[in-house]
Amino acid sequence: MASNKIKSFTLSEMLVVMIITAIVVGIAFSVLNLVQRQISGIEKNFSKTTALSLFEQRLWADFNRHNNIIANNNTIIFLSDIDTVLYTFNENEVLRNTDTIHTKLITNKFYYLGKEVQSGTIDAVLISAGKEMSNYSIFVSMEHDASYFMNNDGL
Repeated sequence: MASNKIKSFTLSEMLVVMIITAIVVGIAFSVLNLVQRQISGIEKNFSKTTALSLFEQRLWADFNRHNNIIANNNTIIFLSDIDTVLYTFNENEVLRNTDTIHTKLITNKFYYLGKEVQSGTIDAVLISAGKEMSNYSIFVSMEHDASYFMNNDGL
């Protein structure tokens, strides 16, 4: 008599394969979630760094375009014969006239002719990014030429 047995997997073998597959898929999704969080963190840091870099470029341009700069605790006013630009440093943002930079920046020190001043006419400023990016600071200064000193009573 011929045996009509069909070669196949047993039910217990199929259950083991399904359990192993579920474990591997679960690990794969966990790794994917971790990678997505890392990418999101990198994107946020890149966005903050880019915003700070653009802010620094704009501040450099304003420092060297205007001939009179006045500062106090939370504001810097750039004056020239053509226009006026006002920077206001608020708790979570910086306003440049009507533009908003959504990053907390702190004006640490003001300088005039190499000496630290509390307020008034300045030619340099040190700004830090606060707790968000503790190692990031910006130092911006005005470039003086001979005409500046001649027009300001030979200071």
